[in-house]
Amino acid sequence: MAKKKGRSKIAALPIRYHKKKGLQICLITSRKHRHWIVPTGKPESKLSNRDVAQLEAYEEAGVLGRASRKQRFSLRTRSLSKQVKRNLTLYPLKVRKELKHWPEDDQRSRKWIKASNLAKHLGDISLAKKITHQLL
Repeated sequence: MAKKKGRSKIAALPIRYHKKKGLQICLITSRKHRHWIVPTGKPESKLSNRDVAQLEAYEEAGVLGRASRKQRFSLRTRSLSKQVKRNLTLYPLKVRKELKHWPEDDQRSRKWIKASNLAKHLGDISLAKKITHQLL
């Protein structure tokens, strides 16, 4: 099978600080394979990348917050199928509200994990290591 051309993606990294558990990251399940991922979308012409990250966090994870303007970071990664290389711009998003119901709550599960345990949960191990390196 031929490899597909690379593409850009925008992702939110929903985070919160818990008094007992420390820094936590919100993960969601992918629709197709049910792997744990971060909310991700495509750049949109009418929205800034930061706004796309906030929108994806709301639609896919049901969390509201502000994506960082200054702390974003870019990574080169592969899709879970390993078929597509992509540029991923990740925006840490400080969560201020977690919703009981959200647009994709019937399609995805959501969970909070300790940031130090990210590699154990995220479907993409290399991405988990890159995120952990940036955050911790």
